[in-house]
Amino acid sequence: MTSSRILLLAVTLPLFSSTALGGNKETEAASLIERARQLSDIRAEDAPAFRLKLNFKAIKGDGSVLEGTYTEVWVSKTQWRRETVVGDIRRTEVAAGQKRFLLEPVKALPEHIRDLPALSETGRFQPEAWKPEKIENRKLDGSSVRCVETKPVVRAGIHLLITREPEGWSEAPSLCFDRSSGVLAAEIEPAMNRSQDEACFWSDYQKFGDRLYPRAYKCMEGEQPRLEARVLEFVALPQADPEMFALPNGAKELTSCPDPVRVPRAVYEPEPTGAPVSGVVVISIIVSFDGTPRDLNIVSSPNPKLEKRTLEAVRQWRFRPATCDREPVEAKIAVEIANHVH
Repeated sequence: MTSSRILLLAVTLPLFSSTALGGNKETEAASLIERARQLSDIRAEDAPAFRLKLNFKAIKGDGSVLEGTYTEVWVSKTQWRRETVVGDIRRTEVAAGQKRFLLEPVKALPEHIRDLPALSETGRFQPEAWKPEKIENRKLDGSSVRCVETKPVVRAGIHLLITREPEGWSEAPSLCFDRSSGVLAAEIEPAMNRSQDEACFWSDYQKFGDRLYPRAYKCMEGEQPRLEARVLEFVALPQADPEMFALPNGAKELTSCPDPVRVPRAVYEPEPTGAPVSGVVVISIIVSFDGTPRDLNIVSSPNPKLEKRTLEAVRQWRFRPATCDREPVEAKIAVEIANHVH
């Protein structure tokens, strides 16, 4: 019997930059995700420049409400400006070439508000990051959707304990797409370091050029709303004012992720094969943008006989990659494989 867990070691962030589980499922999952990207990716290379403005309401755990606005001017993946305002708190982020700069108040914004840029980017999902365990039809808010589920994982502190059938969970990580139009309808994440499952929904899609874009977002934690946002303005910009991309006084260049990095999640981990030998092997790996492991190195091993077969097994593992602002980034982690002979 083999068990495994993952420990986050460090994360490298070059910002912005498989084994089959069943060919038909993987093909359909990739097709669903790619179709949604084609329909709604307003930040694709051929997309027009735009100005986007949202108003939002964030509900904190104690029931208090924070209201504000989020504004983005986007020209390309290397030239954009984002500004979030809540009362007298203002957070400004600017991309200039391959560099990002941030001016952030001393008082940090709540996590749900920091997720706004990612929520507005419906084309960020990568097919290779969603190896499907199951694809099924569901009803969500009265709509008929097709959902891609991946393997669930349980987070305990900085450990990731991988399980195939976690007890007491109502959901697995899922992406759901409207069956009639193909647009993204919902992302569901099971409770890990939270007390309840979290789900975000996109609705009220409207035309923007040759794309469809949601005008409303809503995130829930269990039955409690945590973030609601509505588009106030969304217009194409024939020409963006260069002054919009001037760096604000006091802005600092980002050399790492400005927000907590979401660690990699294993979605497929075949067990080592061969003669049973007891012992725990720890391997350091880098999980790439596409969820494949590379640069595998033995950190510790009680028995050389375990090393080769453990390395061979982990090379076949596949992950949902780590994310910064929900953008895929590379991450270095340690994989601990415990082999038990009964």
